[in-house]
Amino acid sequence: MKTLNLLLYFLTALIILSSCGNRQEPAEQESSLIEITDRQFTTEGMQLGELETVTFERSVKCNGMIVPLPGGIANVNVPVPGIIRSIRCRDGQWVTANQPLMEISGNEMIDIQGQFAEAAAGYLRSKNEYDRAKLLYDEKVTSEKDFIVADSEYKMSLAKYKGLRMKIEAMGLSASNIENGEFYNSYTIKAPIKGIISNLNAQIGSYIDSQSALTEIINQEMIQLRLSLFATDMMYVKKGQTVRFRPVNADTTYLATLTSIGVAIDNDTKSIDCYASISDNNLTNPIANTYIESEIITSTDSVTALPDAAIIKTERGNLILVLDKQENDSWYFTPVEVTVGRQFNGYSEIVNAGINKKILTGGVYNINIGLYE
Repeated sequence: MKTLNLLLYFLTALIILSSCGNRQEPAEQESSLIEITDRQFTTEGMQLGELETVTFERSVKCNGMIVPLPGGIANVNVPVPGIIRSIRCRDGQWVTANQPLMEISGNEMIDIQGQFAEAAAGYLRSKNEYDRAKLLYDEKVTSEKDFIVADSEYKMSLAKYKGLRMKIEAMGLSASNIENGEFYNSYTIKAPIKGIISNLNAQIGSYIDSQSALTEIINQEMIQLRLSLFATDMMYVKKGQTVRFRPVNADTTYLATLTSIGVAIDNDTKSIDCYASISDNNLTNPIANTYIESEIITSTDSVTALPDAAIIKTERGNLILVLDKQENDSWYFTPVEVTVGRQFNGYSEIVNAGINKKILTGGVYNINIGLYE
């Protein structure tokens, strides 16, 4: 009988222990939450946020240069060789179109004036002979042979006269004054376009020929971007796309618009040149031939994303901390595994989005997630 009683006591105790063990299950579920105290939340600079709709961009990165438009740069040369008599400009100076830059003198310009004066007199004489011969030929007074000789001499003198007159006018001199015997001892070189004087290569007293550039003028209002793209990227670009660029060693980024797409590969660089017009008014005093880093924005779309700082990378995958509750001066978060897609501008795309609770988006870097994996 005593043995039976002992057996009953043993079974009763076993049942009680078993029931107590079952009551501990909620405590284990509670322990899966990550507790963060108010003090820790404030000290670590933690922040709460939500899933956001963020605009992501697809882009093609490329290098390039700031270059003048074809009409925005001009080399200044002399139409007739000579000696630099005076210089009226300096490097970095802004000049307007037709502004005097230099004075050129020398024997060449004096000789051309003499040749032109002779050609003008010969042309006038041959024209009179031609008019007389034509009149006599029309009246059948003279032979065709005499008329052809007069016509040939007239045309040769006319060609010589016009050629020398063009040189005279290229120097900015008055052809009429020279025909009347008024010669000039120098002529003035004028700016062909407005812009900034650059690479001034002139000294008073130096002899300069027509093959040498005196200076270069660049109009900073007429510049563009020349971008070098690889052939594999050409399928993504088209006219009108936005270009974001930054001069090398500069911190500021500017905007441009793609205006021209090349159709041939450069054999030396194995790249294709494209051009973009600068649409950003904040770019002041651009420097021609400056190297730039750039990207062409090929497409944009809206995605659900979180700041990169909200993503915790673990061995089993990427986790975020979703707020479960706040009580007793503590915050309780549930680790949730997420699938991360593209990353852009400090944000990560969350592919399996579906969370409508607050998320810890800042200060997660010091949280030890290892115990909850």
